[in-house]
Amino acid sequence: MRPVVSLPRTPDHKRSVLPRSRPGATERAMIPSQRDAAILGVLQQRGVITINEIVDLCHCSPVTARRDLERLERQGQVLRSHGGAVLAAAGRAPTQYSVAHGVPETRAALLDRCDVLIATPTQTTAFRLLLQRARRVNIPIIAESTTYEGVATAISIDDYRAGLELGRWVGEHAPALLGGDVRVLDVSSKLPNCEARSRGFADGLRDALPAGRIVLRVDGEGVWRRAFQIATDAFLVHPDINVICGINDDSALAALEAYRAAGRDERCLLVVSYGLEGNKARDALKAGGPFKAAIAMFPEVVGRACIDAAVCAYHRCGLPPHIVTPHALVTPETLERYYEKDHRNGDWSIRWPVVTQLPTASAAYRLLGECGSRPRPRRVGMVIVFGEHDWYRNIQRTMREYVRTLGIHLEAVDASQDAERETDMLKRNIGRAAAQLVSSGDTIILDAGRTTAYLAQNLRGRRGITVITNSVPVLTELGSEPGISVVASGGTLRPESMALSGPGAEATFRELRADKVFVTGTGVSLEFGLSNTNIQEAAVKLMMLKAAREAILLADHTKLGVESLVKVAPLQAIHRLVTDGGISPQMRLALSQRGIDVTIAEE
Repeated sequence: MRPVVSLPRTPDHKRSVLPRSRPGATERAMIPSQRDAAILGVLQQRGVITINEIVDLCHCSPVTARRDLERLERQGQVLRSHGGAVLAAAGRAPTQYSVAHGVPETRAALLDRCDVLIATPTQTTAFRLLLQRARRVNIPIIAESTTYEGVATAISIDDYRAGLELGRWVGEHAPALLGGDVRVLDVSSKLPNCEARSRGFADGLRDALPAGRIVLRVDGEGVWRRAFQIATDAFLVHPDINVICGINDDSALAALEAYRAAGRDERCLLVVSYGLEGNKARDALKAGGPFKAAIAMFPEVVGRACIDAAVCAYHRCGLPPHIVTPHALVTPETLERYYEKDHRNGDWSIRWPVVTQLPTASAAYRLLGECGSRPRPRRVGMVIVFGEHDWYRNIQRTMREYVRTLGIHLEAVDASQDAERETDMLKRNIGRAAAQLVSSGDTIILDAGRTTAYLAQNLRGRRGITVITNSVPVLTELGSEPGISVVASGGTLRPESMALSGPGAEATFRELRADKVFVTGTGVSLEFGLSNTNIQEAAVKLMMLKAAREAILLADHTKLGVESLVKVAPLQAIHRLVTDGGISPQMRLALSQRGIDVTIAEE
């Protein structure tokens, strides 16, 4: 066995900010004002806190902790979320147009200041709470990009129809452009509108070219870095890919960059995307090369339509559930039919008379603006996500210019971190629950990942445990714990995950045995089993599973039903799943029928 690794203790500012009770110290219950001060102190430092952390910090019950958060939310100081709360920003003096950055301002406070709200629906507790409060205070919500039950209307293109058109275009043109078989990498996303585009693309490709094949569909999350990483691995596993379809411009251009980094021949590649959101994508399309077609979704049109719909909703006009804005399939040859470039500053602007008359828009879209002569709302709020994307930058710029002509104040809140913060709280709770499965005398393997790092954090102060790991954060967390022996695997460091992988890591787990392994992954499905986006890490995970007598999978509900790039192992290799309350009853039953115990991490 390898020697025990002793690492320097993590600096205090990188550890949990919650104070640890001294052994034998007297724990006194706090009065409400003291609990409020303690909770807000943690939130000021870290931005997020869980129910369990409040219980430990304030020596109170979970019921008291929830009541404290309810009171602080009513005061506008926090925003409750699944398993805890995040910090709310203080109110600011109004300006004609303002955006909250850095800290997640409470959406409840925004509703108190606005007559109508425009929001991009997300599958987060924060958005569900926002919708519930909007109903209570009778504030209409206009949904941007995707439909959502309970909103006044949704403003977006017909995503399925757009996907169908792009799939047919690829099926009709790719064989001649590529001179052979068509093998597609679809860099998509799990959002409903993105899934509709992917379904349409698959149907269109099948209609036009039955022999064309979507080799792989992956979740790039619409983010450049994530799309680049997952495309890099996809090209290693499937070197025959010769078509990239990006769910947005960042996804397509990131996958193209990964293709170039792999040293592949661009003459054997076709790139298509949805969006054509800003100058970067429009310049890339005009330049030629492998980027040959895109569905232009015209964010400028969507931004103005959202404001017009907000005016209609303010008057309680009857709005259809979905107002379809125009889109167009654009190639380098047709780009200037829809856009005009200002060569003085390099900016592209849309040709409004052409775009607004496109037949892909619904009749309801052309009726927007009829309320323009009626009294207008004084203040319109907007909750945006992915504020760094060209799509939202252009939507905001258009809205800002348009509301200025209407005399409406527009206030925006950037909610980009909502989902990440909520998922982080789920991982904290799962890590805490998993730590309860570790007993004195156990030898355990800890996989890399945030959840296992939280598990390790909950092992501090324990004794008689041996931990074998390839995770640098776990090594740092437990390296100088006096009661825990820590064994580091060999391998090469992968900076993206701070995990050791490769032949050295695989050899470590091939040679050692443990009582339990706590493994993570990026996908868990009934058919494909446990999967991961990185090939080398998948191989290490498999060796971990083979090295332990009991395999415990740690996965929040967003990973369930997902199939990632590389299969790690079938579900038969897993004995227990530790997850959160978001797991569906159907998935829980199916896992139980396969003999897998399911543990739900409580708040």
